[in-house]
Amino acid sequence: MSLASIKHLFLTQADDRQQARRNVQAFLERTELIRYEATTIQEAAIKRADMASFWSTLDQAVAQNKRFAEELITELQETGVAQISRLVDLPQGYPSKVLHTLVHILDGFIGVDSAFYNLLEDSHWLSAGLRQTIKERPARYWLIPVVPGKLQYSVFHQQGE
Repeated sequence: MSLASIKHLFLTQADDRQQARRNVQAFLERTELIRYEATTIQEAAIKRADMASFWSTLDQAVAQNKRFAEELITELQETGVAQISRLVDLPQGYPSKVLHTLVHILDGFIGVDSAFYNLLEDSHWLSAGLRQTIKERPARYWLIPVVPGKLQYSVFHQQGE
């Protein structure tokens, strides 16, 4: 599966593929952070943790999140922020919006730019402990790829972006 063809990749825990799908659908229906007109789960690209490409797919998506966070840091630095202690002087507007988005990525709030989202830890990352647990019991962990429709609402973007 090419990550270019999906928008979000969700990690969930479930006894079977259908429950894993339902976990992701329920999350997307109840989250107040983003709302799409529709979402499509790419059925053929669902991966269970005992599949050969599970880890490379997951690690690639986490790396996309990291690159996005690094881009935000670079943007913030380009606005003149050179030290954390200077954040108290950050003007409202574009610089504070960049910081806001960065903090949400680091803190685990899903947004339209989230490539990977870990439903188990409410995170854009995967902890070492959960990685080990998945390796020990792979049959209950799933990657669910989602292609969203038109954005209706996001706390990070204007409607329709």
